[in-house]
Amino acid sequence: MAEEKRRKTKHNLWKRDQSLFTRQTKEKDLLGFDLVPNRIQGKFEFIYIEFGGVENTKEVVGTSLVSKRWRSLWKLVPRLDASSSDLINNFLTLSKAPVLETLHLRLDENSYEPEENERWVSIAAARQVRDLELRRYGFRRTSMLPCPRSLFTCKGPVILCLQQVSICDIPSTVFLQTLKTLSLVCVKFVSGDGLVHRLLSACPILETLTVCRWSEDGVTTFAIAIPSLQNLYIMQRPDSDGLEYDCEYVVNAPALKTLKVLDKFCHFRSLVKMPKLVKAEIKIRQEDSEKLMGCLTSAKHLSLCLTSAATTPKSFEFLCQVEYLELCTNCSSDWLSLVLRHSPKLRVLRLSRKNCGMFRECVPQWDFEAQRGFEVQWEKPCCVPECLVSSLESVEWVGYRGTEAEKEAAIYILDKSKHLKKMTLYRKITNLREKYRTLIDLKSRMSCGSTCRLEFVPL
Repeated sequence: MAEEKRRKTKHNLWKRDQSLFTRQTKEKDLLGFDLVPNRIQGKFEFIYIEFGGVENTKEVVGTSLVSKRWRSLWKLVPRLDASSSDLINNFLTLSKAPVLETLHLRLDENSYEPEENERWVSIAAARQVRDLELRRYGFRRTSMLPCPRSLFTCKGPVILCLQQVSICDIPSTVFLQTLKTLSLVCVKFVSGDGLVHRLLSACPILETLTVCRWSEDGVTTFAIAIPSLQNLYIMQRPDSDGLEYDCEYVVNAPALKTLKVLDKFCHFRSLVKMPKLVKAEIKIRQEDSEKLMGCLTSAKHLSLCLTSAATTPKSFEFLCQVEYLELCTNCSSDWLSLVLRHSPKLRVLRLSRKNCGMFRECVPQWDFEAQRGFEVQWEKPCCVPECLVSSLESVEWVGYRGTEAEKEAAIYILDKSKHLKKMTLYRKITNLREKYRTLIDLKSRMSCGSTCRLEFVPL
């Protein structure tokens, strides 16, 4: 009996502690804290380990008012994300964190002095900052954020993001030996191409590079020669004045696994084969398509949008390994029959009339129904494509309008596909009657043996 009573008492205490822990955790979670229980002298003490759910440094400092016990714990937080000069100065002065893991500075021209920016980055470098971001609010051509020279003395950064920053000089001794992720967004290189080469050559283990260019970045040929690079994202900032300009890229990154190119102005002067490439998203002008497509032969996930459909690629060899393909029907509707014939491993096909993104001439936002879409007549392949017989499982058609050519293409795919499990049509409609009329029309023309699930989603 005594043993049973002791066991029940122990169980009741455990339930009380669990209830207390659950209630207090819910209360504290509202503030964004990560809490863990720690039994000290028979009571639960909630140790404030990390401000994991609080993004803004001002909120982190504000939590010191919640409890006397937490009054100084914010000083151990290894992250600083702020835009106020006073807050940054106070945080860096009072912080006792041995390592500053994250420093995100988002500044406008009136919130700091240039020497302050230099000092902040120097402190971060001394504390072995791992994630460093320098960003200027608002886009102004005449006012860029000067890049601190102390940035190039950092020994431990793994992530570096520069946005609207002006780089005047890079020491010849710079060596960012730990850097794995680099973002250059609207960065101005005052001395031109040489600074780009010096910066990228100082990153021996770089894995991810993001480049967003603008018309006054000071670079003619953006050379990317990084053997370790695995992910490359190239974008063009659409300038507010609409100016077009000519510039070029040289890409030598044979280890690439992911490639994203959204740039209708730049040329590719030189490219190398990318035998490890798995995923690519390409939105470029037609003139560069042949040169770039020849490097995509190993890609399994491919998204294509060209700004001109005057000609089709001479070779579709780049589709031989593709399993997921997204085509912009405003640019590449002529290709569909050829694509089906030359992609024997295709499993997922997505047709989208909204895939053009930044290219306004492809997708006039003011006239959705007047977009180019499919040609007047659907040209059936001369023989049933291999992917329809052996691999195609899913089709999504975004912006399906129900024209005769589109109906013929959809019915051909439904009728000839042996393993198709689902076709989803996204269409802009005004009433349910139109939706069911579309479904009935397609189903009535499907073969009796088809087991594909046909879905209709209104836009």
